Amino acid sequence: MNATTTANGTKVGLNQVVEQVESTAAVRMSQSVLLSELPGMTFAFLTLAYVVLSLVGLA
Repeated sequence: MNATTTANGTKVGLNQVVEQVESTAAVRMSQSVLLSELPGMTFAFLTLAYVVLSLVGLA
Protein backbone atom coordinates (compact mmCIF):
# COMPACT_ATOMS: atom_id res chain seq x y z
CA MET A 1 0.00 0.00 0.00
CA ASN A 2 1.23 3.43 -0.86
CA ALA A 3 0.02 6.56 0.87
CA THR A 4 1.00 10.20 0.76
CA THR A 5 0.54 12.49 3.71
CA THR A 6 0.01 16.23 3.94
CA ALA A 7 1.73 18.60 6.33
CA ASN A 8 -0.77 17.94 9.13
CA GLY A 9 -0.39 14.16 8.82
CA THR A 10 -3.62 13.18 7.06
CA LYS A 11 -3.50 10.66 4.28
CA VAL A 12 -4.34 12.09 0.88
CA GLY A 13 -4.07 9.21 -1.53
CA LEU A 14 -4.28 5.57 -0.64
CA ASN A 15 -3.46 3.14 -3.41
CA GLN A 16 -4.47 -0.42 -2.64
CA VAL A 17 -3.09 -3.21 -4.72
CA VAL A 18 -5.49 -6.10 -5.05
CA GLU A 19 -3.88 -9.37 -5.98
CA GLN A 20 -5.83 -11.68 -8.23
CA VAL A 21 -5.50 -15.34 -7.44
CA GLU A 22 -4.64 -17.48 -10.42
CA SER A 23 -7.22 -20.23 -10.12
CA THR A 24 -7.58 -21.34 -13.71
CA ALA A 25 -5.01 -24.11 -13.27
CA ALA A 26 -6.82 -25.42 -10.19
CA VAL A 27 -10.18 -25.37 -11.98
CA ARG A 28 -8.74 -27.23 -14.97
CA MET A 29 -7.16 -29.85 -12.72
CA SER A 30 -10.35 -30.45 -10.73
CA GLN A 31 -12.37 -30.85 -13.94
CA SER A 32 -9.81 -33.32 -15.25
CA VAL A 33 -9.87 -35.34 -12.05
CA LEU A 34 -13.67 -35.45 -12.06
CA LEU A 35 -13.76 -36.64 -15.66
CA SER A 36 -11.19 -39.34 -15.02
CA GLU A 37 -13.07 -40.61 -11.94
CA LEU A 38 -16.51 -40.58 -13.58
CA PRO A 39 -16.34 -44.11 -15.08
CA GLY A 40 -15.29 -45.54 -11.72
CA MET A 41 -18.11 -43.78 -9.89
CA THR A 42 -20.61 -45.05 -12.46
CA PHE A 43 -19.34 -48.62 -12.15
CA ALA A 44 -19.49 -48.43 -8.33
CA PHE A 45 -23.06 -47.10 -8.40
CA LEU A 46 -24.23 -49.81 -10.81
CA THR A 47 -22.50 -52.53 -8.76
CA LEU A 48 -24.10 -51.34 -5.52
CA ALA A 49 -27.51 -51.09 -7.17
CA TYR A 50 -27.14 -54.66 -8.50
CA VAL A 51 -26.16 -56.00 -5.08
CA VAL A 52 -29.03 -54.22 -3.32
CA LEU A 53 -31.60 -55.30 -5.92
CA SER A 54 -30.31 -58.89 -5.76
CA LEU A 55 -30.72 -58.93 -1.98
CA VAL A 56 -34.20 -57.46 -2.27
CA GLY A 57 -35.07 -60.14 -4.82
CA LEU A 58 -34.08 -62.88 -2.36
CA ALA A 59 -36.51 -61.65 0.28
